[in-house]
Amino acid sequence: MRIDLHCDGVEAAPGLQDYVTRRMRFAIGKFRDHIQWARIKVADVNGPRGGADKRCVVQLRLRNLPDVVFAITQIDVRAAVDEAADRVSRVLAQRLRRNRHVAHQRYPALDVATA
Repeated sequence: MRIDLHCDGVEAAPGLQDYVTRRMRFAIGKFRDHIQWARIKVADVNGPRGGADKRCVVQLRLRNLPDVVFAITQIDVRAAVDEAADRVSRVLAQRLRRNRHVAHQRYPALDVATA
């Protein structure tokens, strides 16, 4: 699985690429076999005006499921990345659990005891 990082209006501070990659790989963890690639975009929304303006947009291309896309806005780039990583693990767990539940309803196990 590949993780792409794009910075738009945010200086790619030393170690930012490694930080994002490490946080996302940890958040994805046991779900990595279900993901083809991850794209993380960090942007400064307000520019020099200040405020809660660092946005982290996450797009995950899943295998055999719709993409996961969401955005988090925080004051600090690392705070936005941290919150996004936390959400990644929750969303993946929920999406895969729901998919497993639907698949189970579609193809219930056969009752061989009645034979």
